[in-house]
Amino acid sequence: MKRSGFCDGWEFSRDGGDFEQVIVPHDAMLGNQRGPEAPAQSTSGYYYGGSYRYRKCFELSDEQAAGTLLLEFEGVYRDARLIVNGFEIDVPPYGFVPFFADITKRVHAGQNVVEVRCANDDQPDCRWYSGAGIYRPVWIWEGGEARIQPEGVRVTTVSASPATVRVEVDCTDGMPHVSILDARGTVVAEGEGRDVQLQVPDARLWSASHPDLYRCSVDLIVDEGDDAVIVDTATCTFGIRTLEWSPQGLFVNGRETLLRGGCIHCDHGILGAASWPESERRRIGIMKEAGFNAVRIAHNPAPTALLDACDEIGMYVMDETWDMWYTRKSAHDYARHFLHWCDHDLRRLVAHDYNHPSVIMYSIGNEVADPIKRLGVDLERSFVELLHSLDSTRPVTCGLNLTMMIMERVGSNWYGNESGVAEAAASDGAPRGSMLFNLAAQASGTGMTMLVNAPGADRLVSPALDALDIAGYNYATARYAIDARKHRNRIIVGSETFAHELGDNWDKVQKIPNVIGDFMWAGWDYLGEAGAGSWAYTAEEAGFSKPWPWLLAGSGALDIFGNPNAHAALAGAVWHAADAPSIQVRPVNRMNGRTYKATWRGSDAIPSWSWAGCEGTMAQVEVYDGRADTVRLELNGDIVGQKSVRDYVATFQVEYRPGTLVAVGLDKQGRELARSSLSTARAPFHLSVKPELARFEAGGIAYIEVVIVGTNGVVESNADDRLAIRVEGADLLAFGSAQPAPTESFLSGTYTTYRGRAMAVIHRAEPGTARVTVKGDALAPASAQVVFA
Repeated sequence: MKRSGFCDGWEFSRDGGDFEQVIVPHDAMLGNQRGPEAPAQSTSGYYYGGSYRYRKCFELSDEQAAGTLLLEFEGVYRDARLIVNGFEIDVPPYGFVPFFADITKRVHAGQNVVEVRCANDDQPDCRWYSGAGIYRPVWIWEGGEARIQPEGVRVTTVSASPATVRVEVDCTDGMPHVSILDARGTVVAEGEGRDVQLQVPDARLWSASHPDLYRCSVDLIVDEGDDAVIVDTATCTFGIRTLEWSPQGLFVNGRETLLRGGCIHCDHGILGAASWPESERRRIGIMKEAGFNAVRIAHNPAPTALLDACDEIGMYVMDETWDMWYTRKSAHDYARHFLHWCDHDLRRLVAHDYNHPSVIMYSIGNEVADPIKRLGVDLERSFVELLHSLDSTRPVTCGLNLTMMIMERVGSNWYGNESGVAEAAASDGAPRGSMLFNLAAQASGTGMTMLVNAPGADRLVSPALDALDIAGYNYATARYAIDARKHRNRIIVGSETFAHELGDNWDKVQKIPNVIGDFMWAGWDYLGEAGAGSWAYTAEEAGFSKPWPWLLAGSGALDIFGNPNAHAALAGAVWHAADAPSIQVRPVNRMNGRTYKATWRGSDAIPSWSWAGCEGTMAQVEVYDGRADTVRLELNGDIVGQKSVRDYVATFQVEYRPGTLVAVGLDKQGRELARSSLSTARAPFHLSVKPELARFEAGGIAYIEVVIVGTNGVVESNADDRLAIRVEGADLLAFGSAQPAPTESFLSGTYTTYRGRAMAVIHRAEPGTARVTVKGDALAPASAQVVFA
């Protein structure tokens, strides 16, 4: 079938208001009000929910109307209703799975109207910022009587040597002709049939380090009289890649592979949940450069563009289904639909992911306590069995929080009762579920992980762990060595761990064959769970659940724009991804007051030595290095000190003075290995507006960096200003900063920088140029031209 974009021409109405034109993908929730009385409080970043309507008029020719027509929605949050020309078509309620709707019998030649209704007005319905509306792309599929079905080409690697693939084609009639093309577009293998095996000569295997891709093109041929006619064509991208897993490790193409992972939510900061290919590719590229080779999609299935980016750039994926099963974590979450739709969701997950070589593992949930009881374990086993029947080439895991399961089993009632009526906040105001775990972890610190060693704990959690191909341990690193001895056939992945414990955790990954990798929380920062990983500087803001107007979680090794902090520096040192020392400095403008730490953040340091007005303040400098024995620190040519590297970091106390800070990594003999430096921005400060790329694809989006810099081009971290943006020749989609507790809106066109930085995202439908101009309350305007080709 022929697929065409269906994202243009949509109108949108919020809460029964007037319709207006919008660009899809569109996060409706981003335009909702924020406020201290929002029902979901910090979990949603103080956003209110709402109800939403989308409508679109479209024309069909007589020929189109006579064929088969499907609409594909990659994501609608949530409880979607689809109405075509006044007729409602049943669609699934889960807001995170793609779905197809057959509209063939509901359309006609001429003008047609499609309407989508969805809502998240019942709050809380998620433990983080979910986004809402038609937040992923929409497509229309057209086909004749003989056609290849959507997702109807399925490619499986049979063997790597010789490289052999199996191609299965789901078509209604005719004979498929299958061609395999390499990266240059050369046909390297071909054959005929609905189920055919082909050898690929001199094949280049796919892995995260060598993401070589092939294309499978299928022509559907039918006989019309004496002629053989191609009536349909379908293509897909795939990689030739094998997976094996055992207590000896995870093997990709026969080579042992350790997963250097980060958990990510699916929002893109100032864009909210809207999924654009440029955003997905940008994030995965930045994470790859930071040393990650794997992502865990927390806690719902990945968008197509993200998987495409992982295929192309080289990033392993643990794709996850749900954050809850039949027991609720939030008052209005998906639990009420779960038992009726869970098998459907798994089938959609596999159909969507199957041809993506980056997907190496399916996860059937996150921190669900249901499997601590017989009903839950039986359900878990049925999920594993179903996934094996749909895809025997990938293992199944689940991110199980062993502490939470143990406490649930002994009666602490994390989630309430088994009937699924527990809420994130009970009527008496008491927290429940994962919120309760988060609060308990905040109170007791990372020692929470030791609770899983309680007597009898192993007996309680083993049925759930052993039902999986790979046991996912959330915050249970203390059990790795114990369980490797007690359960020699158990394969373990650290499905969620504290980022600042990476040094110890990675040592275990390297030493214990059963443990195949580590996924830190979090790889990239996100909206909602406001302040969970943020250090605070007033007593009122201390704790896990931050007060209004906090918005960002603050847990990421990379902020919402991909700027690295101390967690990223630690990862670079531990994984030997950095070739020089990484200098991180605790915010000097916060050093004279009290600091309230957060369990999900080990340091609030960032790579900046530019703190105007802080001269004479004692600064804490952290130098991260995975190769050096000692680090020598110099300021303006003077030696500040030399210290041993312990747990990948050397820490110095330095009086802040403008200039250049240099860190020199030294080996045991005192020889220099590498050096790095940070400099101070030279006054006067000014705005810099710069597109991230020289040109962008028309119809897509462009990221525009806006920073406050000195005459030497260095960003100043302590001279923030409120900025206003004007865009000519393009649409402004969002403008904002990584300010953790803003009262401004990403959609307003005005925003205050955070530590000297902001970002704009614009969209232009056609080739051409746009101009972006930014001015500050205190800073003169600056502008840049943006090219779309």
